[in-house]
Formats: sequence, C-alpha cells, structure tokens
Amino acid sequence: MQRWGVRMVLHSKTALVTGASRGIGRATALALAETGAHVLVHYGRSAQEAQSLVESIHSKGGRADAIRADLGTPEGATLLANEVRSIVGKQLDLLVSNAGISKAATIRDHTIEDFDNLFATNVRSPFFLVQQLLPILSEGSNIIVVSSIGAHAVVGKPSLDSPSILAYASTKGALETSCQELGCHSWAPRYPGKCSRARYDRYGHVKLH
Repeated sequence: MQRWGVRMVLHSKTALVTGASRGIGRATALALAETGAHVLVHYGRSAQEAQSLVESIHSKGGRADAIRADLGTPEGATLLANEVRSIVGKQLDLLVSNAGISKAATIRDHTIEDFDNLFATNVRSPFFLVQQLLPILSEGSNIIVVSSIGAHAVVGKPSLDSPSILAYASTKGALETSCQELGCHSWAPRYPGKCSRARYDRYGHVKLH
C-alpha cells in the first residue's frame, strides 16, 4: 500500500469539504488527506468523481467517505449535517465550505430562478450548515469559507449587453460578510466554550490552518 511521504499533522482530525468532487474542493480534500485527516467528501451530483477521490485516498492509506447532499434545497444543509454527525460523532475539526454555483449571463438573461438558486446554494446553505454543525464544532475547530475575487473586482465596464457575474459576485460578497460576523460574535455567545475560528479565502489564496 502506497502512503504519502508527509508528516501526519492532522492525524485523528476530521474534516468536511463541501463541493469536494472537483476543482478547489477536490484539491483541498486531497491535501487534508495527505496530512492525515479523515476527510468527508461532499458532492451534489458528481458521484463518480467523488467516489474516485475516496478510492484514491484509500489507496494511499488515507481515510475518506463520500456524502451526497443537494445544498440548493432547503433541507440540504440539515441532511448533510446529519450524515456528518453519524460518521464523525461528537467532533468535527475542520469545515471547508467550498460548494457553490455560478452563472455568467447578461443582466437581462438572469432570471429570478437563477438568482434564487445562486443565493440558496452559495449563501443560505453555508449559513445553515454551520448552524447545524455547531454542536460538534468545539474549541480548536476551524471554519474556512472559500470565496472569490469576483466579490471585490470589477472586470471591464458593466454593460447590459455583455455577460456578467453580478449575481454570483453578490453571493460571494454576502458570504464574506457572513463569515466575518461569524468569526466575531454571531454564534459564540450562544455556545459557551466554543472557540472555533472562521475565515474566508479567495480563489488563488486558499490556506489551511
């Protein structure tokens, strides 16, 4: 059995990575597994990709489980949290909130359904996922929210006739504000002894700590 030749700094730690079947989420899950964490690989529709990631981690001596949940639905965050708690028990050491959707289209071509789907997946689901996981996020746990430079940078001059990520960028701005509030005071007073840290990272600057 091939094992990663790295120090197991997260041995005995548990981590949930949402949207872990592809892209940044997949790379993050692999990085965590390489350092010894038991990684919960969340996916929405990419079952084959998620399972291949889990098998890859297992083949190198790591620990991983795949969990499916549609975070665009009202019950998605609760269903995911229940599955996580059934696997890890009373302690989740790291939550990487990475799952999200995007849409690039002219402002005219954005529908109410598009707008609602973006905010449901990108903003509502992380909020309620944290809410549902609070009982197992204890002192020393970390919450990392993956954002986007799109929340801050405007590329070119906005036009009604050119593709835009305005709604998507708005969700990331809301996500960062939520994360800042979470890290300061939003839930800690209600849960004495909870000292989890929250932060957000923009694409290109993902850090695990």
